[in-house]
Amino acid sequence: MDDIQTIKRVKTFVLPDKCFEKRVACAWRRGNKFSVYPRSQKPNKTTSESSVKTDDKILVISQEIGLFSPILRRLVNEANGTFLSVRKVSETSKNSDNQVEFLKLSRQYRSIIRVCIESLQEAGEKEEDGVTRNDLLSYITIFYSIECIWHLCEILFIDIIPGDVVLPFLLEWVRFHFPRHEQTAAQLLESCERGSEDHPDYWDTVVGMVVQGRVDVARALLKLHSAVDSNEFKLVDNSLRSMPVYSVYGGISTGEFTISWKHWQAECRSKLNSRLLGQQPQLELVMRIMTGEYSAFESIRGKYTSWFDVLGGWLLFTAPWARRHELGSAAAACAGLAAPARSHLDAMVRAALDGDLYQVIHEIQQITDNGWFATHLTDILYQCGKLQILDKHQTDVTCRLRNSLVLEYGSLLLEHRSLWAAGLSYLATCAPEGPRRAELLLERMPIHTEAKAMRVAAEAKKHGLLGVVQAVCAVQSARALWRGAAGAALAWGARARSAAQCGRAAHRALREYCAGRALPAADLLLTAGASLLIDNTLLLLGKYCDFHRLYKSREYKKAAKLLVSLITSNIAPDYFWPTLLLDTLPLLETEEPVLSSDDSYEIMLCLELRADCLDREKADLLRLALARNLARTALQDVEDD
Repeated sequence: MDDIQTIKRVKTFVLPDKCFEKRVACAWRRGNKFSVYPRSQKPNKTTSESSVKTDDKILVISQEIGLFSPILRRLVNEANGTFLSVRKVSETSKNSDNQVEFLKLSRQYRSIIRVCIESLQEAGEKEEDGVTRNDLLSYITIFYSIECIWHLCEILFIDIIPGDVVLPFLLEWVRFHFPRHEQTAAQLLESCERGSEDHPDYWDTVVGMVVQGRVDVARALLKLHSAVDSNEFKLVDNSLRSMPVYSVYGGISTGEFTISWKHWQAECRSKLNSRLLGQQPQLELVMRIMTGEYSAFESIRGKYTSWFDVLGGWLLFTAPWARRHELGSAAAACAGLAAPARSHLDAMVRAALDGDLYQVIHEIQQITDNGWFATHLTDILYQCGKLQILDKHQTDVTCRLRNSLVLEYGSLLLEHRSLWAAGLSYLATCAPEGPRRAELLLERMPIHTEAKAMRVAAEAKKHGLLGVVQAVCAVQSARALWRGAAGAALAWGARARSAAQCGRAAHRALREYCAGRALPAADLLLTAGASLLIDNTLLLLGKYCDFHRLYKSREYKKAAKLLVSLITSNIAPDYFWPTLLLDTLPLLETEEPVLSSDDSYEIMLCLELRADCLDREKADLLRLALARNLARTALQDVEDD
């Protein structure tokens, strides 16, 4: 049976080109994409290789992600902030006060949904294309259902209800999400005209207000009837006025309220049985509803689109003291008023009222919102300790369920070019699998600009993904080196802490300097500090930049000392020795000697060992300068003695 259901969900694609009539292969790409391509045929003697490849095409098939549409990205980004706030509250607050914070954050989620619905409505009104408008309307329907179920779950599982008497909150839920006669009642009360019963929806509105528990509005509407002064209307008005209303702060216990309620309902039933309302069938219907008569609710069920509209009224007039765990029977009674609905909304409401969170999550996963609803509702229920899911072996799988939803949602966001950072924050909350998955996905993320590379590296570092930081920086260093930007290559190599990349970039910089170009990234190298120790060539480049800085600032003795240390360290590559040796010439010709006799002997030794790196004329010129400097330093040594 499961196999049959799976087969029904398979979507068939008609491949649009004749080349796919050959042998077809498929390969998964990054994210929810896969490629379909015809397998290449080996050319035979009569068919050239070029003609075989001419007709081949690659077809990329990807899942349509509604959350990636511009109008829904705001929902994703704002929900991400609330998600992180929920995480922070769960980590920092471990007392009873956190339930209040969770309730605030749940309402924040709902306000985000409401803003999204308003944006969709505005866009739908402006949209001229019929297909796009239909898509927007479908999203409006989806998010209306999401907000409705979220509100119900907030009442049943997150809110702190004094005495656990849920009726006032359930009536508020019905009034807010199913305002069947709200507008008509407002119009009738605004006109305030006697004889309003001539309005075609007058009695439906009166009954609707009673069913929603809005007794004061119902009484005000009855006073607009032309026969309001008759005994029948006074009788019903008196019954409505005297109806007991339970309040946890009312000063009476549940038992006392139950006795008072049953006494009031018995009086209503006796008035109904006295046949005093026989001449007013609509008033009789109102009284039958007040006595909780099942057939009365059956008679009005057809005037509503769903059984949710009458749920609050049924509970109000049958069990106003009901606790949360007693709502399942009320839902079953209301759902049985008509043929059972087959919508996801119906199934979700039934499951929520039954307290079956596993079924609630199962149903909301069928909503085509790409997992946004299931992920965030499951997470907040998990963080506030109200989620407990057991498998068929009665093993607690709550954490695994929550993590699987968050991982899938985070991985989905990582596919988007601008939402990937939000996706990373979701994966980071599901250790150890989340960081591992984030590392794999980030390493495969296409990076086309240095700005994005910087951001990827920063986000990866924030979440402790140092391997990703090194990989991104190493790739950027190689790219910069390939396009001839040695300075950028040095900067990226230093961030990656890669000796190989830094060495290659430093060699490129030194070769370019030997060819007559300026030293790259001098400011970076002067402040690199211990990072220069990654590679000898990088160290040479950094110290050589420091030598130029000292020379330009006329600190000749410090410059000379640094240059001699570079020459005697033997870390310079062969192609750079001519530059180092010739840089001693200006220092040998200064008015006051800055190179000692020992320094001159060291330079002479290096010159003789590497005489082939300079042409004869330059070598003789350097020898002459060294001899003159030795003579000056010798005379200076004699005078000092």
